[in-house]
Amino acid sequence: MTVAPKPIPVPAYDHWLGNYKVLLIFTVVFGHLIETFRNLDGNDSVQIAYNVIYLLHMPAFIFMSGYFFKQVRPKRIISFVVLYFIWQSIHEVYLAYANDKTLEGLIDGLLHPLVPSWTLWYLLGIIIWQIVTPGFLILRFPLLISVAVALLINADPGAITNFLSLQKVISFYPFFLMGYLVKERGWLANDGFRDRLTGPAGRLVGLVVSLTIAIFMAIWTKNGFDTAWLFYRDTYGEFEVSLLKGAATQLFLYAVSTVMIFSVLLIVPRRSFGERFDEIGIQTLAIYLLHSFIVRLFRDSLPPAIAESPFLLIGLGLLLATVLVFVLSSRPVVRILRPLLSPNVNWLFKKTS
Repeated sequence: MTVAPKPIPVPAYDHWLGNYKVLLIFTVVFGHLIETFRNLDGNDSVQIAYNVIYLLHMPAFIFMSGYFFKQVRPKRIISFVVLYFIWQSIHEVYLAYANDKTLEGLIDGLLHPLVPSWTLWYLLGIIIWQIVTPGFLILRFPLLISVAVALLINADPGAITNFLSLQKVISFYPFFLMGYLVKERGWLANDGFRDRLTGPAGRLVGLVVSLTIAIFMAIWTKNGFDTAWLFYRDTYGEFEVSLLKGAATQLFLYAVSTVMIFSVLLIVPRRSFGERFDEIGIQTLAIYLLHSFIVRLFRDSLPPAIAESPFLLIGLGLLLATVLVFVLSSRPVVRILRPLLSPNVNWLFKKTS
């Protein structure tokens, strides 16, 4: 008599964190839509909105990537490597067409794939963060050490280049590691703790703190804050500040972004908004990979009358971002582009007996 194997239980979809991912990918798309126009005369409100968004969205997105990281799986890492090279090549072909590059220019771009195109640094980050995290976890103070490494990298103008976007990857790594450590300690998994966090008092605290940070960033922006600090791609010398002031600014931004990650999370609803909404949270990577091409078209075709009107620009940006996250996460789009979004790399691996 044979006994049927027990089915492997599928973890239930976490609507709270899934809804948070939906909010984050929406802010990513919206931020990219308004990015080019934030420095136009009269667009101060666009610049403020952009800075508030960038204080949250990549730190929180990377925090969530760390939270859902389980263990080093070589096949998964190789899959991400293949995915990166596919999309880096697609970007190079698109940019060659958009910028009227010669065939020689296209080939040169394709032969230099380790300087990632625009948003693709995040894919490289995912690969590198997965590889290095086990090494950090055997250290006594992994998070503090990751922050110290980030400060050292940004202190020396000759320490690193754009190769693999290592400066950004290293600078954002503390958020990834923090997400993993939070998950390991189970702080967001305990139902009782969740109930207290997301109860009326917790939501009120989250709302007040989030609004306070947003107002603070608006004031700082009006007083000359350089948005480039939020990209974590420049050394302190490029901001023409001392090492001490540069390190202090970076630490302060780390702290504010960390507080904002949790304060916004407190506001996010825990209930389900339906299967279609859940699909957006599941397909955030697909949205991330696909949206940049539409964003480039939007930037090139937007009439000056809209680009120079903060009200119209923000309104159109919000509308288009909403449409994009729904369309790009839809089943028909994901199904058609599945070979590019989830390439089958099984043929690369040895067969196991």
